[in-house]
Amino acid sequence: MFKNMRRQRSVAAVPMKGTDRPLGLNWPGSEEFVMLMRPVRATTLVSMLVTLFVLSTFSAAAQDQDIAHFGKNRLRFATVEPFLLSDATGTGIIDYKGGKEPSSQWRASFRFAGLRPGASYTVVIRGRFGAAGSLEADDLTPLCSFSADDDGQGGCFWYFRGLARLTLVQLRAGDESGPRVLEASRSRGVGSIETEPNRFSPGGEIPARK
Repeated sequence: MFKNMRRQRSVAAVPMKGTDRPLGLNWPGSEEFVMLMRPVRATTLVSMLVTLFVLSTFSAAAQDQDIAHFGKNRLRFATVEPFLLSDATGTGIIDYKGGKEPSSQWRASFRFAGLRPGASYTVVIRGRFGAAGSLEADDLTPLCSFSADDDGQGGCFWYFRGLARLTLVQLRAGDESGPRVLEASRSRGVGSIETEPNRFSPGGEIPARK
């Protein structure tokens, strides 16, 4: 009798042909569970695709936003010929703080190294004022001045109003008419000027970095 019971149990433990189920789903009602899971997976996938679409759209809008120079402008200076001080370097930020021309508001800061100790220098901007094509659009306007310290380092910080364009910034020895030492230009020139949006940029959708 006991032998027959053991034989029956071993036979019952073997799945019947055609009724095999995936591992972990071999229980009554498992088919309904699988059918319920399919809509959940589909909903999750749709949500992920929508999220990716929204993020990519926002990123593209930020990149396509035509803000010109009305944002945070990062400047990297490079030496210009004739090389007055070949080891001189410099960086700067010209940050838009709101308002419309000719009374737009700005904050500028510059740091330089490799200069002649004790010598005076002036940061100038080309075309700060004037309409495109006018004589003023080519003028060099002094922005701030400083004297280098004993290590040949120095810089200046300034709040100002009005900046019609920002394509060329120079560091000159002495005053604004002195010889060029360093230069930062926006395109195909020496150094670089790169603009990124801030919370004052046109549109204002992009928050300022902390």
